[in-house]
Amino acid sequence: MNKKMCLMIACALIFTSCSLSPKLTTSHVESSDIASLGFNVNNTTIISDKWWEEYNDETLNSLVEEALENNKDLEIALLNISLARASLAIKEADRYPTLSAKGGASRTQTSEETFSSQGRRATYNDFSLSAILSYEVDLWGKISSANSAAKAELLSSKASADGVRLSLASGVADSYFVLLSLKEQLSLVKQTIQTREETFELTKTRFEAGVERESTLAQQESLLSSAKITKNNIEQQIATTGSALGILLGRDVQGLLADKNITAEALPNDISIPSNIPSNIIENRPDIEASFQQLVSSNELIGVARAAYFPSLSLSALFGLGSYDVDNLLKSSARTWNAGATLAAPLIDFGRTSNNVEMARISKDIAAINYEKSVLNAFSEVYNAMTSRMFLEENLKNARDYEGAIKRTLELVNYQYEAGYVDYLSVLDAQRSLLNAQLSTIQTHQSLLSSGVALFKALGGGWNKNKPN
Repeated sequence: MNKKMCLMIACALIFTSCSLSPKLTTSHVESSDIASLGFNVNNTTIISDKWWEEYNDETLNSLVEEALENNKDLEIALLNISLARASLAIKEADRYPTLSAKGGASRTQTSEETFSSQGRRATYNDFSLSAILSYEVDLWGKISSANSAAKAELLSSKASADGVRLSLASGVADSYFVLLSLKEQLSLVKQTIQTREETFELTKTRFEAGVERESTLAQQESLLSSAKITKNNIEQQIATTGSALGILLGRDVQGLLADKNITAEALPNDISIPSNIPSNIIENRPDIEASFQQLVSSNELIGVARAAYFPSLSLSALFGLGSYDVDNLLKSSARTWNAGATLAAPLIDFGRTSNNVEMARISKDIAAINYEKSVLNAFSEVYNAMTSRMFLEENLKNARDYEGAIKRTLELVNYQYEAGYVDYLSVLDAQRSLLNAQLSTIQTHQSLLSSGVALFKALGGGWNKNKPN
């Protein structure tokens, strides 16, 4: 008897260590692929997870921190982590026995018409108090696979929250730079309008005195109106950008635009992106980690589905007290116990199990495609961001050179006009070109800053999956 019991326990332990989940062959991003983007395969430099502080702008720092505190999408992502953690706790609990208590009291009267009653009716009480212990032996690794799947879901939820946090910070930084760019452009256009109004009034006075031609006055008026139109367009863009930034921060637009803390009207200097970026930086993107953990979870669930093909073993035990008289319920003679095992095996289920396995396999294939797509998307975003920065750095240099050339041109045209060599239309053209060049320089500067934000986001923003969350 002991040998049989030992054999049964040994078999249970062997089957418990089994897992029906297939081996996951998909790996993370290869170093050779990352090196093709120009990254240093042997470098281990870490990008700060508060990368926005590199811009040395206290207002930007406070806005990002405010968004991380108040944003609704991030709140939902954090609640999803709590949900996944609770799900994992449930799966962990399935690995252990369940102990429950049961109590009962009843009064019964038997029938006189049954064979066992022999024409006599009996009335009696029944009182019971018991503890029930039940446990399902994880013969085929079903419970452990479900537990592993829940762990992967939790890691995926954490990575998704990091992804929301990264998108939020980059969105705030980008919107902030756009807002500063528009404010700088608005300040420039207001100064231009003031100058053109003064010039227009002077030209009008000269026209009324018969010194200036009417065509020159009309040209001055058209240039002034054009600047006012530009001003209105910029103010409309400021309102739209402020609305988008307000949503990210979780506050109203009017309060944001009236915020006295947002006083800057000029863009900060661009920062230098490290050239020796580590080779595992793409792996650190939260969206890649989230999709990979979804793939791990789907793979484990195949094992859960496959386990339904095989028998399940449940153990149960009852320890309690029973008596027809409540006064005798706690006596040693009222003790009762029961222990047993149940082995249940599927016979005919009309394809339910096989279809569940097929569904699990398809879900895993979908997760694998999503993972591959996230990797390809990561390479594309990094390449686009790096290429964009390369061209924008050159464009900003050219824009500043062009602005300087137009300023010199305007000075020369003014001298030529005063000397009578050119008409006033040449002066107006030079003034119009200078305003456009100045606005273009500001816009290119902002685009360069935004490209840095896009590159930080594409690189994962310093997110580190090994850091405690």
